[in-house]
Amino acid sequence: MKSRLVWGAVPGAAWVLAFAPFSWWWVGLGLPLLVPLMLRRDTPQSAFWLGLGFGTSAFAVGVHWLYVSLNHYGGLPAPLAVLSIAVFALYLGLYTGLASALYVKFRAPGAPLLNAALWAALWTLAEWCRSTLFTGFAWLNLGDALVDSPFAVLLPWLGGSALSFLLLWMGGLLVSILLAVVQRERVSPLALVGLLTLGVGLSILGPQRPVTHTSGYLDVAGVQTNVDQSIKFDPDRIVSNMQQAFELGDLASQQLPEGGLLVFPETVNPLVWADTPNVWRERFRDFAKPGHTGVLMGSATQDGYDYFNSIVLLRGQETGEALLVPTERHDKRHLVPFGEFIPWGFQWFVSLMNIPLGEFSRGSGPLRTLEFNGQRMAATVCYEDIFSSELVALIQSADHEPTVLVNLSNLAWFGQTWALDQHAQIGRTRSAELAKPGLRVTNTGLSGVVGPDGQWLTQAERGQAVVWQARIEGRKGATLFSRIGTWLWWTLCALALGAAFHRITRVRPIS
Repeated sequence: MKSRLVWGAVPGAAWVLAFAPFSWWWVGLGLPLLVPLMLRRDTPQSAFWLGLGFGTSAFAVGVHWLYVSLNHYGGLPAPLAVLSIAVFALYLGLYTGLASALYVKFRAPGAPLLNAALWAALWTLAEWCRSTLFTGFAWLNLGDALVDSPFAVLLPWLGGSALSFLLLWMGGLLVSILLAVVQRERVSPLALVGLLTLGVGLSILGPQRPVTHTSGYLDVAGVQTNVDQSIKFDPDRIVSNMQQAFELGDLASQQLPEGGLLVFPETVNPLVWADTPNVWRERFRDFAKPGHTGVLMGSATQDGYDYFNSIVLLRGQETGEALLVPTERHDKRHLVPFGEFIPWGFQWFVSLMNIPLGEFSRGSGPLRTLEFNGQRMAATVCYEDIFSSELVALIQSADHEPTVLVNLSNLAWFGQTWALDQHAQIGRTRSAELAKPGLRVTNTGLSGVVGPDGQWLTQAERGQAVVWQARIEGRKGATLFSRIGTWLWWTLCALALGAAFHRITRVRPIS
């Protein structure tokens, strides 16, 4: 058991290199293909331990930055912070461990075409389960690493999960063919035909760009406040922090062209909007000029008895109740465990830390796009944009087709760590899948504009209090992925698992 854990942990730790800030995407494809090779002589039990070692190591290294939020800002003692991350990584590693055990259980001798599809299905299914169960953690999914690969042109057609499935299938077939050649064994004709068919299909699909067209341009000025998390909610520093935000807002509004949008990050106002001094609410509102410029900002809002983590659009003419309870807003739907709500049974854990919890309510209903100067914005708050299928479902239910994706975040909880690069990479993947430009405004970085291909067009200097400007070209039109979501991946996965189960029951009874 111990040896299999170690054997899995070594490639697992290296797998993180596939993601930002390294973006060695070929590592992301190569190491998952190494796992089934390492399992060739394993039992399901030993396969589980190897997969557990891979997944646990990958996440222990990949999300080590959680230590910053737990210890440095949350005040959790260092040993408990390390233990918490280890337990969390162990939980996430269970999915890879189960995938490995099931692969060994259901693989079919002498069927490389089927076995490659089985592993691709189990790997992507493990990612889906990890991203969904218990509110999900859709971090370090293989499809997000592919935005920086030549295969990124396929994301608008297939989405990250289906693309990962097909590339892992192709890779498994290629490995089986090369292994047969090296061992001087007969190469499976089905493996050759399958590899050729998949390769030709993807090569034909790749150059076919999704049908999208311009919806005009929007000038934006982003404000990156760079307020350290240790002082963001400090009562003695709130006034000075807000004064800095207002000074940056003044500078940005002076540079903003007519018809532009001034954008502040998530919770730039650390108070609940209804409890904010009226002079501050009016200050934010007055950055906008009715009929000319607007303001988009993050703030906690109250509506009745509910509190939301919101993105608010101000047009400069709000007064009275319209200013107290903004109606043009997006309320965050997918909340962060421990940061925005306390999971059942974990009050004791939260009590050990000094984290200002909002105990927010979840937004609901169809997505309401925020319209400004001819552009309709699909807004997400921080963590929301890591869930690909959820975002597609929201866009499908939206009142109007969005032309721009907007994400406002406060990643100061994690300092200047990989978390910033990884989150930006995930958001860039959402832009590539939907072929929509992305506007990303954060407190500490990474802020900027992403093109519809998922690549940076404008990027502000991270870790600095800056004002930056850009022009965004909105895009109309739907990609295949935005129309069908994950249905293609579910179909491929179901066919692969069904075929494997059918064959194994014919070859030997299920024990």
